Amino acid sequence: MVLRMLIGVLISLHCVAVVAADIYKTVDKQGRVIYTDKPSGDQPAEKVDLPPVNTLPPESRTNQPRPTINKPAQQQPYDIQIVSPKNNATLTAEQRDLGIAIALDRPLESNHWLLFFMNGELLEETRSNSVFIEEITRGSHTIYVEVIDNKGASLGVSETVVVNVMRPIVKRPN
Repeated sequence: MVLRMLIGVLISLHCVAVVAADIYKTVDKQGRVIYTDKPSGDQPAEKVDLPPVNTLPPESRTNQPRPTINKPAQQQPYDIQIVSPKNNATLTAEQRDLGIAIALDRPLESNHWLLFFMNGELLEETRSNSVFIEEITRGSHTIYVEVIDNKGASLGVSETVVVNVMRPIVKRPN
């Protein structure tokens, strides 16, 4: 900051010195008119009286507009509810597939995405409010859904839902 101010002062002083320098008019051997602040010694030079430089006083600080900073609007977080399956639901041996459906507190914006997770791993990135998992494996699975924007920023996460999948074990004779 101080360095910038010092450079500005030095440039201003240099400009004042240049403006205050004498200007001379000379004509070279080809008849071209040359204006310079350093006339050559081999040609006659006549000093030129220049009119004063037009200047205006600086405006007061109160008249200058304040700079505006364009801040992105804060995005309202989504309220996400997993409506199916219910927490601690159990899938029996006959139920081979699992559908996951959610409800949002408002429509999904065009640049927002839904991420469906099971056991911490991404199942699907979609704009649809439901996904379908075929042949889900046995055991307990934790499911949650997150909304992100096109830059990957999180805009809301659902509560987790646990699903228990029962599968028969077929023991083979030894």
